[in-house]
Amino acid sequence: MRVPRQVVEARRLRLTELLQERGYLPISDLCDELGVSEATARRDLSALESEERITRTYGGALGEFNASFISFRERLREETEAKNAIARTAVSLIKPGMRVYLDAGTTAFSIAQELRRNLPEGLTVITNNLALIEPLGSLPSAKTILLGGQLLERQSVLLGDEAVRAAALQKIDLAFLGAQGMTAEGLWNSQRDIIRLQQAVMKRATLSFFCLDHSKLGHKAPEHLADWSSISALICDLSIPELRRSGILLKPGTLISPSSI
Repeated sequence: MRVPRQVVEARRLRLTELLQERGYLPISDLCDELGVSEATARRDLSALESEERITRTYGGALGEFNASFISFRERLREETEAKNAIARTAVSLIKPGMRVYLDAGTTAFSIAQELRRNLPEGLTVITNNLALIEPLGSLPSAKTILLGGQLLERQSVLLGDEAVRAAALQKIDLAFLGAQGMTAEGLWNSQRDIIRLQQAVMKRATLSFFCLDHSKLGHKAPEHLADWSSISALICDLSIPELRRSGILLKPGTLISPSSI
């Protein structure tokens, strides 16, 4: 039986909205969300791609998120002094022989750069951040493990089910993670697949440190990542009084500031 045109359009509008909300979705998730077969989902994706409303990928689709996201190179120019101070603090916590996870984002890039100057012996770095391959790839006596996944080129990261499964197999001593914002409610990030991977990493990590500079204070992103009770520590260039004025109440010892080490 032929489906009415208005039903098809409503479904495709919902599909577009889902991709705008979440950035990337594999075919299987689209089928579950919309209650349709894989063949129907692929037809809808083809139609939306022809109208330039989405970008098709292998096994899924991207909404406007990847295209509109500020590129990695553009973000490298933001708050460089604060990121470098946070990076030095992060590296000071790393001991020889550790297995360390570095998140997507430019603060992780600053940490990788600092590791080139102060490299602990026998270090293993695990990441989904493609921008780290160059600074980490030539490090002596260090090993780099790159998680697989779907490429989002403007963010220079690999995400999706493959990345989550790969993270779940890793042993991680310290995880250094980022976020798009921090408020009294906790930490926020830009889309669900990033959070899925971060949460998988946190489950495997002995300690999870969130590395955020002052520009993230008071900002919310579309997705809630974690509340303050679920993190090991916040490495940040803000003081306890500054955080308290924004309603952020941390447990004693949770804040690590660059000046305290």
